Amino acid sequence: MHTVDSRNLTPSQADPIEDYLECVTYCSISSSAEENDCQTICMERHLKSSYF
Repeated sequence: MHTVDSRNLTPSQADPIEDYLECVTYCSISSSAEENDCQTICMERHLKSSYF
């Protein structure tokens, strides 16, 4: 697993990470049956364009 130090990122790079973390936090509140799908959606929505 890669860790990212947000202090070394420009503001435009840090925003997708913050958005992803906020989205995943919402996933953990939802039901556990949908949690994996929710996390995948968060990753595709917020990180895919920046990192994949």
